[in-house]
Amino acid sequence: MSLKNQVLPALFALASLVEASPLSARHGSHDDHGHEHGEELDCSASGVEAWNTKLHIGAIFIVLVAGGLGSFLPVLGYYVPQLHIPKSALTMGKFLGTGVIISTALIHMLPGGVGALGNPCIGSRMGNYGAWPGVLAIMAILVMHLMEFLLSNHAMGKHEHPHGHGEPHSEESSELAKPATAGEDCDAVAVHTHHTHVHGLSFIDARGARAFHVSTYILELGICLHSVIIGLTLSVATGSEFTTLLVAICFHQLCEGLALGSRLAQMQHKNRAFLRAAISAAVFMLITPLGMVIGIGVRYSYQPNSPAALISIGVLDSLSAGILLYTGLVNLLAEEFGTLEFRGYGVSKKAMCFAATYIGAGIMALIGKWA
Repeated sequence: MSLKNQVLPALFALASLVEASPLSARHGSHDDHGHEHGEELDCSASGVEAWNTKLHIGAIFIVLVAGGLGSFLPVLGYYVPQLHIPKSALTMGKFLGTGVIISTALIHMLPGGVGALGNPCIGSRMGNYGAWPGVLAIMAILVMHLMEFLLSNHAMGKHEHPHGHGEPHSEESSELAKPATAGEDCDAVAVHTHHTHVHGLSFIDARGARAFHVSTYILELGICLHSVIIGLTLSVATGSEFTTLLVAICFHQLCEGLALGSRLAQMQHKNRAFLRAAISAAVFMLITPLGMVIGIGVRYSYQPNSPAALISIGVLDSLSAGILLYTGLVNLLAEEFGTLEFRGYGVSKKAMCFAATYIGAGIMALIGKWA
């Protein structure tokens, strides 16, 4: 018997099994499909039953403290020496936050977007296209990349001006741009006694500081978008689900706060540096409780399975996933492990930084079981 005659009967047999399976029967016809989901899901259900006013209002302050502790601890440790927080602890918190951010994007946000935009209650409103979460995440990543490119070009344009007798940098500029040879140190190539080379370094520092500020604020934007959603979700949960979710979200806020606070503490401002860092930390601290207050306000009319709610949550989660994924991989993981400061660490400290990153990712992966 030929290979063709052997394969075709097997394919027909497999097709008949799939057609007869319960999954196929569920999707066999449009009427049966709608009837089946009509029994399982009530897309117009609204209101929250067995809502405990004291518990839900108390939870706002619990989450507020957890988020504030995470975001303010690195900032205060950096700007208030009297607290005597070791610099090594702040460094470990920074690398812990790197793992937290990447894990949050892939385990908390992107699956949330997939679940919301794939909900049967949306129907064909999204064009029966199941890859929208990935598309939105990619769009966020590409926009992030474009923004950083434009801002770095803007910074470069502000610093490119003639020197000396109206002539732009020539030999010295090209010498500054030369890569280090095998026997030279990177800093030795960049730093020479001539004033133009020092100016070049100040330009690089200024551009790096600007990019660091932008990436940190965009990181906070992505975190805050997601935080509003989890605050709303917590407020409309009840019973044992509420208790479990509250504990998970408190750890979630603590870890994300440490990640963001570590970045805020490193930001260099010419004026009122501590005040600016404190305001950004306070925004993170307040954003999840704000989502909880919104949830309390709409608890009787909120329709979690309505198409409008599902699409809004799915789009925000997917965009947030792209923002945090880009920031976590490009501005945190690749950047922090590639600095001269990190390369100057001893072997044991480098190992601790890697371990902190893995632990941060593992903690958020574990919390993803409940929140």
